[in-house]
Amino acid sequence: MATQTKSMTAGEFAKAAGVSAASISKLIRDGKLKARKEGAKWMISQNQLDAKVVRELKRTSKPATLKPAAARPARARLTRSAAATPTHEPRVSAVPVSPASETVPVVSAPKPAPADQPVPEARPAEKTYTIAEFAAMTYLTEKGVAEWLRTGRIKGIQKETGEWRVLASNLLVPDISRLVRK
Repeated sequence: MATQTKSMTAGEFAKAAGVSAASISKLIRDGKLKARKEGAKWMISQNQLDAKVVRELKRTSKPATLKPAAARPARARLTRSAAATPTHEPRVSAVPVSPASETVPVVSAPKPAPADQPVPEARPAEKTYTIAEFAAMTYLTEKGVAEWLRTGRIKGIQKETGEWRVLASNLLVPDISRLVRK
């Protein structure tokens, strides 16, 4: 009659061996540790704790230690509104544009500037493109251009009708200039 050995899950086995569960899973996937699947869990025989690969793994791995919560550095949390609003760049106000016009004066919204920082000058009229035109010129989709406008990754002006016009100066930005169709 065969003697039965106790089986452990991969997590229990890892804890008993003093190594990470990820390491045990990798040994199973690599076929270096014998295990059987029972439902959704890997079951490993307790006598595998003495296997050569487990001993080597114990010798080479460092035990994982967790710092108490008070000793861990606090993570900075960024609220959604703070993440969406850049603090260092002036906002472009919505400027009405006639449908026949392709150039639009770009105006910075009034914003108090710090005393030690010069006030940015108003830029001259700049060529603009519709979202569809800009998407056709680049490897971006119309949805991608609209998303980048919304997040501030590219600059644009919104007409009174709600239509966005993308500024031509975006084509000079390195992250976007590499996306221009040749």
